[in-house]
Amino acid sequence: MGKSTQRTLLALLCFTVANCLNEETCPDFEFVGYGGNEILTVVRGCPGLPGGPGPQGMPGDRGMSGEMGPPGIPGMMGPEGNRGEKGDTGEHGPKGATGQIGDPGLLTKNGLDQMSCRNGEKNCKQLRARGNVLSGWYTIYPIGCTHMTVLCDMENDGGGWTVFQRRTDGSTDFFQGWAAYKRGFGSKLTEFWLGNDNIHLLTSLGRNELRIDLGDFDNKKYFAKYDSFHILGESDKYKLILGDMVAGNAGDSLSYHNNSKFSTHNQNNDPVSYKNCAETFQGGWWFNNCHFSHLNGSQKPLLSKGFWPGPVVQFVPVPVWENEMANLLPKEVQVTLAIRKNMFSSLWLKLIQEI
Repeated sequence: MGKSTQRTLLALLCFTVANCLNEETCPDFEFVGYGGNEILTVVRGCPGLPGGPGPQGMPGDRGMSGEMGPPGIPGMMGPEGNRGEKGDTGEHGPKGATGQIGDPGLLTKNGLDQMSCRNGEKNCKQLRARGNVLSGWYTIYPIGCTHMTVLCDMENDGGGWTVFQRRTDGSTDFFQGWAAYKRGFGSKLTEFWLGNDNIHLLTSLGRNELRIDLGDFDNKKYFAKYDSFHILGESDKYKLILGDMVAGNAGDSLSYHNNSKFSTHNQNNDPVSYKNCAETFQGGWWFNNCHFSHLNGSQKPLLSKGFWPGPVVQFVPVPVWENEMANLLPKEVQVTLAIRKNMFSSLWLKLIQEI
């Protein structure tokens, strides 16, 4: 190689080195002897311009999941969703074991009252059917826990009669006003009127029959029996609704009063406005014009008025009360004498409640 050639190569090399220094990269070179001459040989040149992007490689295998981070702060509650449909009823679970018997509780008065009104008899007929054979005063529960103390006749005509009026010795004055007849009056030991409100309640809870018994101290006895008996409430003036007479030897002196309203001396409901039968005959009753029977009348003779308004004289056998004069002059002389001499008669009005 000539010297001129070497100088040319050396100049090119220097130019190349200068460019590489600007790019902070230099080529590797060395002098190699060849035939007694040293030759400058470039081992590695400077990098060229980047080539275009190659094709995308295949995705690598999925890496392992990292550890779960701490929970974030709960977000706000979203709006309430629609109610879902009711699910099917599940099957009953197995029956549990029977528990131990607890300590007996204390029975309070209220608890005892509740037990009594649930299991108590509603009338005297039920009491008789359950083995109560002695006549006397009993507590009954006609409806719910409404209780009432009544006299029960457990002997006469099969028993089971609820007595709502009794007169025996004249110790009670039956010449009372409307309020007294409404609530009742008298004594449990002798004479009494049970009260129109109570009679209305008892007769409104089913069909009832009525029995009237009359007697005197000479043991003469009469009775009359009706297949139904009912009185309406106070707003209807305790109007009498009476059925047919079905038995008895006292005659029928009560049917005349059927559909009549109750009257007292201070509340006149008589059908004839110019009369006040309760005032005249001194006792409350279902007056017509005025009466064929008046079993709440005074047991004292009204000599100033010329007649005796007492109860027995006006409810006697048919041959006796065929007309008004017969009531004043009964053919049973002993009965008349007994009455006029204050030989007080025994009189009972009773009703029986059908179950």
